[in-house]
Order: sequence, then structure tokens, then C-alpha cells
Amino acid sequence: MATAEKVMQFRLQQEEKERINRGADLRGVNASQFVLHAALKEAEMAEADQTKFDLNHDQFVAFLSALDADPEPNAALNKLLHTAAPWD
Repeated sequence: MATAEKVMQFRLQQEEKERINRGADLRGVNASQFVLHAALKEAEMAEADQTKFDLNHDQFVAFLSALDADPEPNAALNKLLHTAAPWD
């Protein structure tokens, strides 16, 4: 197991600290492990909110249709298609 290299500190009320300690005891881990696990889980959910979404059947069909449809011509698309890539 890798050794942690960074320290993160934060302030909390006594009641919050006691609640975290109770939760950690119930999980059989120390408070730092408990808080780290909770924070990582929350970060994963926040990232998922920005990258994943649920659709019902009708919404999914409409989404696929939009992806399959040819783009509407417009000035921005025309400029993009006629601009050389920076690596060219």
C-alpha cells in the first residue's frame, strides 16, 4: 500500500467531529480513512453528474437520431471545417 504524501486540513464543529468519529467506529476505520473515503465517493458522484446521464427509451431514440443527423450548416461549422489544424 502506498504511503500518503499530502496533508489536507479543515475546520469543523465539535459535534461534526464526534459524528465523524462515530461513523468511523461503525465502519471499523479511523476518522481520516472515513473522511477520505466519503470525500472520494462524493468527488466521483460530482464527476459522474458531469459525464453521465439517464434517458428513457424515447429520449434515447431522440438522442441517437440527433447524433446520426447531418449538422445544420452554419458559419462556425464552415470555419472549423476550413481551418487548418495547428499541427499541420
